[in-house]
Amino acid sequence: MTWNLLHLARLLKDAGGIPAHGNQRSQYDAGCRSDFENPEYR
Repeated sequence: MTWNLLHLARLLKDAGGIPAHGNQRSQYDAGCRSDFENPEYR
């Protein structure tokens, strides 16, 4: 497990981190939403 975590950390570092696609507050505020219903809503 330790080797896997180190390998994943190296992959993320080489890729420049986790991409922010879909996680940008400015786009959400501008109205760019997926418009999917929340499956957890009761």
